[in-house]
Amino acid sequence: MFFYSKHKGFTLLELLIAMAVFAIMSVMAYSGLKILLDARAQTSIKSAQLSELQMALYLLNEDLARSVARPVRDDYGTAEMAMHGGMDGEIMTLTRSIPAWSEYQSGSQLQRISYRLEQGVLYRYAWTTLDRTQQSEARRRKLLALENLQMRFFKDDWTTFWSADETPKAVEMTFSVQGLGEIKRLFFIHS
Repeated sequence: MFFYSKHKGFTLLELLIAMAVFAIMSVMAYSGLKILLDARAQTSIKSAQLSELQMALYLLNEDLARSVARPVRDDYGTAEMAMHGGMDGEIMTLTRSIPAWSEYQSGSQLQRISYRLEQGVLYRYAWTTLDRTQQSEARRRKLLALENLQMRFFKDDWTTFWSADETPKAVEMTFSVQGLGEIKRLFFIHS
């Protein structure tokens, strides 16, 4: 005989199986979402690093391509070479020409630029006056966090130090950036 029940519904076993399937699907969905969110966070970090690296390389390229052999006087009136570099902390200092349309133009079409490594961060300093006084102020710009930086200068042979009233023919820089590894860049200077 077959008995018909007026109450329709799920048995306890069916509900437990449905809840177990839902729990397994939820864990799988959460794991997939977590992987995507972690990948997005890592991608945004790498993207920011690459953006900083591109800006640093662009500025270095522009400054070196427009470098001129013009010595200057520092804040205390002491003569400085037109270009020097390879020293601890102060990576490279040079005089460069600036375009006539630049917002930084202040009568002279020359600008003094210095790249410095301070506590693992590369900074760019720019002075709008060449022969400075103690009141002269530089614009400081953070460029890139570095693990290590190596440079070489080329005139007739490679050297790790440069100090002259002339520019070298080329500058080679090797950046070590956390997560990106070593990046080597050669900058040619037209003098």
